[in-house]
Amino acid sequence: MKRTKLLILTLFIANFASAQTTLMDSLIQQNYSTFTKNNHTAFEGKGWNTLQDEINKNNSVLLGEVHFTNEVPYFTNALINTIKFDNYILEVDPYTINTITSKIKSLSPTELDKFRDESGSALSFLQGEAEFDLFKNIVQQNIKIYGTEQISLFSDRLLFSELIKQSKNGKAKEIYTQLIANSAAYDTKKNTTFYLFSEDFLAKMNALDALSLSANEKEQLAALRLSRELYLNRIHRLRIQYMKHLVFEKLPEWKDKKNLFKFGANHMPKGESLMEVFDIGNLVSNVEEANYRKSLHIMLIGKQQNETLADLDQYKSFLAVVKDDNWYAYDLRPLKQAISKKKLKVEDLELERIIKGYDYLIFIPNITKTPKKGKQDH
Repeated sequence: MKRTKLLILTLFIANFASAQTTLMDSLIQQNYSTFTKNNHTAFEGKGWNTLQDEINKNNSVLLGEVHFTNEVPYFTNALINTIKFDNYILEVDPYTINTITSKIKSLSPTELDKFRDESGSALSFLQGEAEFDLFKNIVQQNIKIYGTEQISLFSDRLLFSELIKQSKNGKAKEIYTQLIANSAAYDTKKNTTFYLFSEDFLAKMNALDALSLSANEKEQLAALRLSRELYLNRIHRLRIQYMKHLVFEKLPEWKDKKNLFKFGANHMPKGESLMEVFDIGNLVSNVEEANYRKSLHIMLIGKQQNETLADLDQYKSFLAVVKDDNWYAYDLRPLKQAISKKKLKVEDLELERIIKGYDYLIFIPNITKTPKKGKQDH
């Protein structure tokens, strides 16, 4: 009798799982469209037209990306060349963003290349060739740019170099010069941590705190101290709090404008993030809802070099419809609705967060890594 009951239960579970897979596959097959690159740094096809229509309906558009690729900047360029955005918000600190923006506006092409070669990894994601070209296009289109991230471990010398130019305190300039020299020397040593974690760095920062500095200097030094603490303690929730603080701080400047956010895919869901905190995507979604507007959340994934579709097993139901080298845009909202109505159960918790947190999933058939310009620190 027990064996019979166990067999019936096993068959029920198997049938339920099969029905769920069938429903999910059916919803995906009914709610996707494709598009392809053309020769004008843009796309064509039903999927592209659909995405443009959706983007035009929404006040804020949030791209959850794979970092350091050629294809995501291409996609982003196509968006800003087609649709008028007022603001661009990205995952790089505001001070590095301001420095790069001013260099693009003031330097000749040769001088700009030299700056990029010398800065290298201090430019964070903008070290990538495709990312920098995208950023330059955004600057040239006079789209307002906001950086919302902690200061990178590799950006200390770039920050101090700019502070030397800004400071009116002679003693502070001396300390900034020492910090740059000591950081550069520290990088050449073997088997050490980052200069920002050293006692020498902390001593010089304390010496700067005792000086009379401008509000701008104090702000940047405080941000560098906080970044140091975030790196040392590795508190993800605190890092996200800081990023949200930077976004919220500029709320009066972006809340009534057309905005494009581009961050790693972990940050952009409108619900709980893939790292189990409420992130930038959730904040922006709530702001737009509070203003009776909408935000559109788009996640981009793809097959990288040396990968097969089998390596993307988490997305196998989506990839089952992939038949060619087109880009595929999946409307996730019907799946989300089925989950809400308890018609569909997604066993993979991360995939469920993606479906509930994003409006569209875009599959890129071949993702390539963008070359990086300049030196690589550490």
